[in-house]
Amino acid sequence: MADLKQRIAKRCAKEFKDGDFVNLGIGLPTMVANYIPDDIVVTLHSENGFAGLAEAAEPGKEDVDIINSGGAYVTAADRVNYFDTATSFGLVRGGHVAATVLGAMEVAENGDLANWIVPGKKVAGMGGAMDLVVGARSASSSCCTHRKVRTKS
Repeated sequence: MADLKQRIAKRCAKEFKDGDFVNLGIGLPTMVANYIPDDIVVTLHSENGFAGLAEAAEPGKEDVDIINSGGAYVTAADRVNYFDTATSFGLVRGGHVAATVLGAMEVAENGDLANWIVPGKKVAGMGGAMDLVVGARSASSSCCTHRKVRTKS
């Protein structure tokens, strides 16, 4: 499964253009930061209040004050900006996000997103994802690593 997640993250990173302002959702999308091509500059946004996140922090080099929206330790780019959640979602709702990469529990054939509350799970559903898919200027990417097959009863 790890190889599949890396392949998806690498593929998502290829969609970005130089100068893009991109939001990375929680889970697999956070891996995308590790595969941004070296020949472009992308500013990565995290809903918890900063723009300029970089790749995952190396074990033993974590800064307890720098975490992404999923709670994982990350590094910050030299151009990092920190702000409150209201400003963070103002950037999203104001159309400043070029693209978003988010996880999805289910994606329809036409691209419709379906997520819901899962009892007992850490993540209780969509959170800010609805704002992100509507607020991003370009089509958002959804990352899924499973396929649900429905059978007739």
